[in-house]
Amino acid sequence: MAVPIVEEFIELAEIDTVSRQERAMVDALKGKLEALGCTVREDDTASKVDGTAGNLIAVLEGQTEGSVLLAAHVDRVQNGFGIKPRVRDGKIVSDGTTVLAADDLSGVAAILDGLRRVQASGARHPRVEVLFSVCEEIGVQGTLHLDPAQFQSKFGFVLDSPGRIGKVLDSAMGKAELFLEVTGKSAHAAYPELGVSATRAAVLLLSRLGDGRIDDETVLNWSYLVAPGPCNAIPDKASAKAFAMSRDNDKLAAYLNAFVDAAAQVAKETGAKMDASYVVNYPSFYVPSDRPPIRIMERVFSKLGIPISVQHGAGGLDANRLNGYGIECVGLATGYSGNHTVNEVLELEDLIRSGEMVEQIILESAAV
Repeated sequence: MAVPIVEEFIELAEIDTVSRQERAMVDALKGKLEALGCTVREDDTASKVDGTAGNLIAVLEGQTEGSVLLAAHVDRVQNGFGIKPRVRDGKIVSDGTTVLAADDLSGVAAILDGLRRVQASGARHPRVEVLFSVCEEIGVQGTLHLDPAQFQSKFGFVLDSPGRIGKVLDSAMGKAELFLEVTGKSAHAAYPELGVSATRAAVLLLSRLGDGRIDDETVLNWSYLVAPGPCNAIPDKASAKAFAMSRDNDKLAAYLNAFVDAAAQVAKETGAKMDASYVVNYPSFYVPSDRPPIRIMERVFSKLGIPISVQHGAGGLDANRLNGYGIECVGLATGYSGNHTVNEVLELEDLIRSGEMVEQIILESAAV
């Protein structure tokens, strides 16, 4: 027997889409949301990310007080063209040559299915706001350009996490990228006192900052250090890049400040020019257990007979930015695993139940 949410997921997965090339997907979803009776608009993010489409924002007006936000992203990683989904042994898989794009089309399909379920039930419900974001897979860029003032919701749910249904992410780490450019003075390697080694200055700085796990909430990875040039010359150029993540925004900020301060000190000591800069990609978030998103999910999963598992997340998702905008959001799993690889798998039962989950989220949000 055909299952609407499964058929719709397969339909969406077969639409060729990657980050910055979401036009066909956004057009398809716009039509689906309008058919559901939503008012739909597309923002101007496309021009800000050099893409073909912006974030899609839809509103289904309610009959009760309150408002809830449901979000998922429509882009996918590279190797997402020509997907051929197939159902096998209770799972949806690709043909093994591409990703499946269950990250995050399972979330998109669940939201659409949940909206249809609520409408079919005839139940009174609060205002439902839907965000289908672009460019999430490239540094959560789509929601960077989102205008939060257009939302009434004070809380929401981002359907974007690997794992079985019942998993709730109450937190995720913030991320920053660190960049170091060092300019020294070249000299023949036989006369090192005549030069200023850019490599030595860079290594001196990195040795003072530490690497790996900084503390229980913060990790750092200096991914490369490059000093091109012949081995018989003192290097006058060096560059390095790092990736820092923390569950504590203050700790992340403190490390970034320490990076800049240490670079200035090493410059004084060595005579090298140290250009230290950084970009905060997105902030961390944490939603306590007594807040509406967690309480609602406890009630939802109790009704559905699904065990709840509240966990800390690692990498960022749209919930990081939405929490930063003051919309308290948690992440929800929809049954996929192996995302970003050709081994990506989506549990059929979890996908179907994710639509039920969205329906109950909407109805339970009326009580808040």
